[in-house]
Amino acid sequence: MRRRLLITYLSLTAVLLLALEVPLAFSLAMNEFHHLAIAQVNDTEKLAAAAARTTDPASDLSWGRQATSYGAHKSTTVLLLGPSGGIVFSTKPGTRITRDEWRRTVRRALDGNPNLPLDYPFNVSAEPLLVAAPVFEHGRVIGAVATVSPTTSLRAQAMGQNAVLLGVTAVGMLAAAAAAVPLARWCLGPVSRLHHAVSAIAQGRYETRAGADSGPAEIRELATAVNTMTDRLVALLQAQRSFVADASHQLRNPLSALRLRIDVLESAITEAGRPHLAQAAEEADRLGRILDELLALARASEADSETTPVEVRSVAEARARAWSAQAAAADVTLAVTGDRVVACCQPGVLDQVLDVLLDNALGFSPAGGRITVRVRADDARARVIVTDEGPGMSSEDMARATDRFWRGDQVGDRAGSGLGLAIATTLLDASGGRLSLTAAEPQGLVAEVDLARDIPGVAALARSDAGRRS
Repeated sequence: MRRRLLITYLSLTAVLLLALEVPLAFSLAMNEFHHLAIAQVNDTEKLAAAAARTTDPASDLSWGRQATSYGAHKSTTVLLLGPSGGIVFSTKPGTRITRDEWRRTVRRALDGNPNLPLDYPFNVSAEPLLVAAPVFEHGRVIGAVATVSPTTSLRAQAMGQNAVLLGVTAVGMLAAAAAAVPLARWCLGPVSRLHHAVSAIAQGRYETRAGADSGPAEIRELATAVNTMTDRLVALLQAQRSFVADASHQLRNPLSALRLRIDVLESAITEAGRPHLAQAAEEADRLGRILDELLALARASEADSETTPVEVRSVAEARARAWSAQAAAADVTLAVTGDRVVACCQPGVLDQVLDVLLDNALGFSPAGGRITVRVRADDARARVIVTDEGPGMSSEDMARATDRFWRGDQVGDRAGSGLGLAIATTLLDASGGRLSLTAAEPQGLVAEVDLARDIPGVAALARSDAGRRS
């Protein structure tokens, strides 16, 4: 936003400077042209008056010397024209009146009309200026005197003035830029403080509040609204935490009592009712697992966003050892391969995610199958890839597999709650990671955990860049 404000401020300043200096440049150039034209008109009329005092100006040596001296001094060509417009004297032999504008000027002089060029020509190529004055004898026009002056000096002077104006514009823009930076910092100071407060709240520091006692009225109103929203958010989070704690306490006791009564009924139930009793026990156990996973999902949603470095290969090996007994009981080979790489995630998240993935892989792997946990890394990301040789999933099932309570087609006696992958996804989202599922070849499922690498110096550099941008 600071860059946009600076661009807007400097653009307006440039427009104002140009709006002032462009007309000024034309005015100065026109003024110089008028000075040149008036001076040339006066000189031409003086020569015409001197020619009128002679009997024959074309052969008068005194007038000829006067015209020649004036032409040499002013670098101007002096022409004497007869009544028909023909040149009878020239300080520069060979000069011809070939331009239509010059012919019209000479014609007006021979008609006895005054000649004063007032319109400033956009004379970029520095064309010469012709001025003509009539020569009268007893009130009758007997000829005309014309002077042709170069305008290169006028163009050079105009260009010099324009260069000075451009320099003034450049200095003005530099001064405006020097003033714009502290002004923009002052204007955006309240916005920057509000941004830092909102960023802290977004990172889970809910005790932070935006300053609502300084700055423009709009910013104060926005800060008040942010504080009100934060208070409500904190109240909702506290209510959610209270609900999780109450649910954990209130539901576990009745569930434990129900499971105990089912066990007591086992000795009193008839043989015909035993299958129903077994199903009731299984459902009670399943309800207990669902309760545990719901509590885990709630805690995952509340997880702190602070991440720590984790050595991925070591975690994968530790979880593989923890599941090795169950893998041996199911006649499934469990192997860990790959790189030693450090990633960023919340404490314990990778352990819980791998437990979910290994539990699923063992539940669907056939006897004699193989589960491979591979650790891979590139310049910015670390990946843990869990591949099994089970029946796999269709593309439609993989798209819904992370939905809560979605169970899909269960294999054998496995009866999941449909929350494992949802918990894993929630935990990874809180750590800035992601979980993706793809089909394995020739069969099976590939679950890939993607986390940001912990590269020394990069995090500090990123924080520094973020500070400069703000």
